[in-house]
Amino acid sequence: MGALGSGRTIPSWRMVVEAETAKLKKFQDFLRVEDKLVFHDLLGQCKLYAPYASTMASPVKEVPLLISMLFGQHKKIIELEKKVLTLETILKKPLPSSDSLDLQETPSGTQTAAQLD
Repeated sequence: MGALGSGRTIPSWRMVVEAETAKLKKFQDFLRVEDKLVFHDLLGQCKLYAPYASTMASPVKEVPLLISMLFGQHKKIIELEKKVLTLETILKKPLPSSDSLDLQETPSGTQTAAQLD
């Protein structure tokens, strides 16, 4: 019975994340500078969502890491889609046409175009 009580402790999920991201940083060392920044951000997703990923009961420790990365990327995609939609909406608004311009005389007698309200 003594053998059962004196086992190894299970590391916290944060410790697992740190260990796994340290392994992945070896890959990062071979990337170009601009790609290193992207990869660093990707690894940051693991740490950002670590508390949530720790609730996953997965025998493969990489699965929660990958889910964290995918979730972070999907969240960014949704944010970008919203921004694109907003910009498309702004660009689709009709511009003032020449019909909405009114020629008015200035005190000097010349005419200027002024927008109607």
